[in-house]
Amino acid sequence: MDANGDDSVSVLGDPLLRPRPATRSAPVSLDVDSLYREHRRQLLNLAAAITLDRSAAEEVVHDAFAGLQRRAFEVDEPIRYLHRSVVNQAVSVIRRRRSAAAHPMPPAGSVTNPEIDETWAAVCRLPVRERSVVVLRYWLDWSEADIAGSLGWPSGTVKSTLHRALKRLEKELPA
Repeated sequence: MDANGDDSVSVLGDPLLRPRPATRSAPVSLDVDSLYREHRRQLLNLAAAITLDRSAAEEVVHDAFAGLQRRAFEVDEPIRYLHRSVVNQAVSVIRRRRSAAAHPMPPAGSVTNPEIDETWAAVCRLPVRERSVVVLRYWLDWSEADIAGSLGWPSGTVKSTLHRALKRLEKELPA
């Protein structure tokens, strides 16, 4: 209880409950477009020198300016922010490359049976409706009823389309 008999805690008395003073009296408008025109080439050269890749450098610089645009009211020194951002992002590009090189994707398996390649090539030449039914029936192993339900076709349409497709394949592929 204070001297006035009031039970409440004074907000101004507790430093944790005081409102924070504003860091700036008013938000400063930052002209990111003019900064881009002035400093893009220098930042691009910096990023290219680090990444050794001009297209990656373009992306790094773009991302740095996008970050500046998002944080325009928080950044006190935009040029320093851009340099730091470009260097950090360029280093991240190098790290991602090293990581990708350390864990290469296994090569896609090649088909050693020419008959399979020949059959797939023939399936690819089918009209789209026939090809769709063949793929659903034999690749996904769907029943004719499942195909009809999925495509919204009558069961008879699925059967006749599949029949026509198989007849085309039979003519095209050697026995």
